[in-house]
Amino acid sequence: MSGPAPPREPIFNLPRVVLAVIAVLVAVHLWRLVLPFESDLGILAEMAVVPARFALEFGWLDQARIVQEALSGLDARQSAERMAVARYFLDGGGPRWWSLLSYGLLHSGTSHIVMNSLWLAIFGSPLARRLGPGGFLLLIVIGTVGGAFAHIAIHAADVVPLVGASAGVSAATGAAARFVFSSGTRLGAMGQDAVVRALPALTLPGMLGNRQTMIFVIVWFVSNWLFGAGVVPLGDAEQSIAWEAHIGGFLAGLLLFPLLDRHGRQALEPT
Repeated sequence: MSGPAPPREPIFNLPRVVLAVIAVLVAVHLWRLVLPFESDLGILAEMAVVPARFALEFGWLDQARIVQEALSGLDARQSAERMAVARYFLDGGGPRWWSLLSYGLLHSGTSHIVMNSLWLAIFGSPLARRLGPGGFLLLIVIGTVGGAFAHIAIHAADVVPLVGASAGVSAATGAAARFVFSSGTRLGAMGQDAVVRALPALTLPGMLGNRQTMIFVIVWFVSNWLFGAGVVPLGDAEQSIAWEAHIGGFLAGLLLFPLLDRHGRQALEPT
């Protein structure tokens, strides 16, 4: 006589809020793929972050300086293309303040959204189990906005739109780094809420003394710089990586995680 059948494991053992976020990102991307070029360009104009718009609004630069910076180092053909981009995105009003969040719904290509979805599944899942849906979404929102401001501050004259969920995903990664390596537990073993919530949270000095955490953080920063600087190509050679936005999001998640982590108040790793 055979014993009871083992319980079935779900195909995707991810928190519902993580699956929902990934589903929204994929749905938006698929919707854009079927739109005419002009319509999709209009979506970029309204939903993507264009740093030069904010520089004009804040009075950091005037339009002549922005055009000068945009055309610097370009040949005649590239200058004509960049001028067309500048006219399109700078004519028609000031910054779209909602774009500080909505840009996170847009992606530049399939490899971009696949990478962000996979990274969110890996590091967003333990964070969602730890903080719950509300705390998880709030931290993603803060990281997305923080990443946008970091990119704007460094690329104030840029007329090229910023898109992607990478800053929010990086915030989830930075927050998860505060606890996922604290006890040597493997990421693959964090499929239960109770296990994740029982992990001690590392203080910042505690992170410096945790070998796994420091190796991960160093590798994360170095790889982002290598991809962002173009030293290592990623997918389409024409696609640039906004590593400043990634770092802005990562630092937001890393620093603000303790404010949202009620479980860590009972299980704080000593320094």
